[in-house]
Amino acid sequence: MTPLVSVIFLLIIFFLVAGTIKAPDFWDLEHPQSSSTDPAEVLDIEIYLDQEGKIAVSGREVENRYQLHYLIERLTRNSSAESVEIHADHRVDSHKIIEILEELRESGVKKVELVTEVER
Repeated sequence: MTPLVSVIFLLIIFFLVAGTIKAPDFWDLEHPQSSSTDPAEVLDIEIYLDQEGKIAVSGREVENRYQLHYLIERLTRNSSAESVEIHADHRVDSHKIIEILEELRESGVKKVELVTEVER
């Protein structure tokens, strides 16, 4: 019985260590579908929106609209960041995305891309 328990624990440890293939996204999002096959380029700032309405800017969760405005202003002012990549779940209300686009426009961001998944 003891060797069996040892083998099971070794298998569990092996799968925990070897099971991570890629770094996880900030949240587990289902991006909207798209037929475009253009490759995505890496942009300066990443904004995440999940289906529950939570927002994160460059890996930092945002609590309210004022904090969102502050983070965007700080990131665009302190660096030459002029492009933003939006990762939104396909179930997010479009009004939420429009609010973020307004904040970005006020901050002087020149380029915004909405990340999508290719239809299969």
